[in-house]
Amino acid sequence: MNVFENKLIVKEDIYKGGFFPIVPQYEKQGSAFILTGGVRDDIVINEHTSSKMIRQGKYTRLVEISTSSYLKEIRFSSPSKESAYLFDVYVKAVIQVNNPILFYQNRNIDVDAYFNNLFSLDVRKVTKKYSILDYDGMDDELQQTLSSYNTIDKATGFSYQISVVDATPGENAKDFVERYSRQQVEAGLRLKTQELVGVYSDDYTDAIKIKIAEGTMDEAEGLLRIEEYRNSKFEKKIKIIEEMRNQGIITDKVARESGTSELKYMSVGIMEDTAKIDVNKKGWRKYYSEDEE
Repeated sequence: MNVFENKLIVKEDIYKGGFFPIVPQYEKQGSAFILTGGVRDDIVINEHTSSKMIRQGKYTRLVEISTSSYLKEIRFSSPSKESAYLFDVYVKAVIQVNNPILFYQNRNIDVDAYFNNLFSLDVRKVTKKYSILDYDGMDDELQQTLSSYNTIDKATGFSYQISVVDATPGENAKDFVERYSRQQVEAGLRLKTQELVGVYSDDYTDAIKIKIAEGTMDEAEGLLRIEEYRNSKFEKKIKIIEEMRNQGIITDKVARESGTSELKYMSVGIMEDTAKIDVNKKGWRKYYSEDEE
């Protein structure tokens, strides 16, 4: 259990006042002294405190409470737009005791639970609007939301002010975010590879097909030239991919996928060329004749 008394209650001693009690020293910067455990209400010791007041109160304990600013860090989880994943929310608050007596009466308060209950509902409303993959602007909205709170809590005896709010994907979301990021990077690298390799024109293969269809070139010779042309294109593309991999522009995985894709494309292209020519040479001749017209 995280309690305030370990941090802000500096000292708590037995006090023996007697018939002529001495007013305890109270002029210490950053501290307040209270007398408690008597028959009357607790009192804060100051310049108005008299021996008579202490004697009448029959106080038995002297408590020193820190009134200096105290930095408190609060952490809790809050759901994202993807309900299965959570944000880890970090809040840094500056806390200060402004009512020592009331604070002492609430000395066993669980501060983490207090702030969790205080903030979690409104924080939840904000974080549920943001995806763990895109949460730009969420910290600013959280800061604005939490800063709007009344910073003096009359029920606990202390005040607080939010100084920092930060939210990041939680442990259960990190693997998903990292996997998504890798996919995005690899997709970008593949696209860059395609742009750098270039799209080769099929004008040469089309010209060969026209000659075969018109009967001005032997079919076997034409298919051989198309295959040699496609092999040449494939080798150039593979060379570019290897150079990009060696220079660290793309990963080994992207290089393998790009090479495999090019090999499939070349194989399919050769089979399609052969099939189209074999099916109907007149059809090819007619097709290209209509295009020329």
